[in-house]
Amino acid sequence: MADAEQDYNAVVIQAHFVHDALMILRIRPDGGVSAFEPGQYTTLGLRESEPRIDGIVCGETTPSHLIRRAYSISHPLVDDGGKLLVQNDVDYLEFYITLVQKNHDTPPSLTPRLFHLQPGSRIFVDSKARGRYTLESVKPADNVIFAATGTGEAPHNAMTAELLRRNHQGQIVSLVSVRYRQDLGY
Repeated sequence: MADAEQDYNAVVIQAHFVHDALMILRIRPDGGVSAFEPGQYTTLGLRESEPRIDGIVCGETTPSHLIRRAYSISHPLVDDGGKLLVQNDVDYLEFYITLVQKNHDTPPSLTPRLFHLQPGSRIFVDSKARGRYTLESVKPADNVIFAATGTGEAPHNAMTAELLRRNHQGQIVSLVSVRYRQDLGY
């Protein structure tokens, strides 16, 4: 079995459980946070040999296999004092993750392991952000409407923080729809 440490390049600094099936995960890459555009995503990964939360049957192949999935990079909007936080104010990456308990014909592989993480746990994070869902085409006076369900809100948080940092002149609306009030993690 390969050594997990050779693939892991980040540490969990906070795992805030909104409830049993929804969390905000903050990780600090060993080499610092690489540049990204608000709205982009990166890949998180854990080995199949990692523990998972109880009660979830996972797909298994090889214990040394690194399971990777793409997640949008989220961002807190304000600090504990209510001050706007922008990308350069934090030295971590934030992800808004829901627990996948069923996945059609195949059992979920990664989220039951992510939900077992605690501060200090090691994890893989791709150093390169990807994606074209960014603010590149938004002009200073444009009205912007973000609409999402559940954890789809994640990229909009980073985008909203950036627009506010820029003193965006247009209106900004962030609309999030969930089934239950408890699913509003932010």
